[in-house]
Amino acid sequence: MVQAILLNDATVNEVTDFYEAHAHYGLRYPRDPQWIHEHLGTDFFLFGLRVKDELIAVAWAVNKKDFVYFVLENDSLIIKDEGHYADSGGWCIRPDYQGKKLFQLLTATVLAFWFNRIHKGDAPRLWGRMIGQKDDDGNPLFWNRIGERITGLSYHELLKLPFDTMEGTIFARWPKDPLPLTEIPKEILHQTLGKSLGRLVVPKDRFIQWGLIEVTDRYVPTSLNHFVCATKEGIPDAEGFLQKALANARETLGNY
Repeated sequence: MVQAILLNDATVNEVTDFYEAHAHYGLRYPRDPQWIHEHLGTDFFLFGLRVKDELIAVAWAVNKKDFVYFVLENDSLIIKDEGHYADSGGWCIRPDYQGKKLFQLLTATVLAFWFNRIHKGDAPRLWGRMIGQKDDDGNPLFWNRIGERITGLSYHELLKLPFDTMEGTIFARWPKDPLPLTEIPKEILHQTLGKSLGRLVVPKDRFIQWGLIEVTDRYVPTSLNHFVCATKEGIPDAEGFLQKALANARETLGNY
């Protein structure tokens, strides 16, 4: 029977092994077990799905100090840092369990624990993002063609930074003067601005159906696609959503 759980300190090595085995290149997750041990349960949280004691899916949420994004004003990109916010990501389902309604269950697990158990009363909105358009090497197209040249950092180097410092590093290195859209090749803008990776459009649409919001006036600094956001008002019955998702997954999994 599938279980939806909040993972504890004893599972850190299991989680890092899981990500190393199953995460695709570019998925955001902390690589340093010591960092996880130091932050888990205070400002970093891990969510998991188990079947027969085996970890089959993982996601995370974290409180960060730099909410960095682009806005579009007067046909120019302007970088902003709004300060502290709650970020989420790292949705990863073991390949042999994909297509079994576990994406809904993993989403419901994150939202129910975030809004009803980690936070009681007023819970901060939880932000996230889908992966944007990729270049031939698997890196974000916008970052390969524009961001790396401006900041001097490749996307691979961004991924190697301490987990909670990528956004702050981007903001520190990015010029604060507006970047006119005319200085970005039209084909890059056409492919990236506000657009998720093709195979993730359907999952993003499911997020919206379940009550998350696609925020269209802020752009992810590495890829120029949109953020998504979950609020307690948008997910008023997160526990009911979790129970429904559990029932759907258990029916689909059958004898797994």
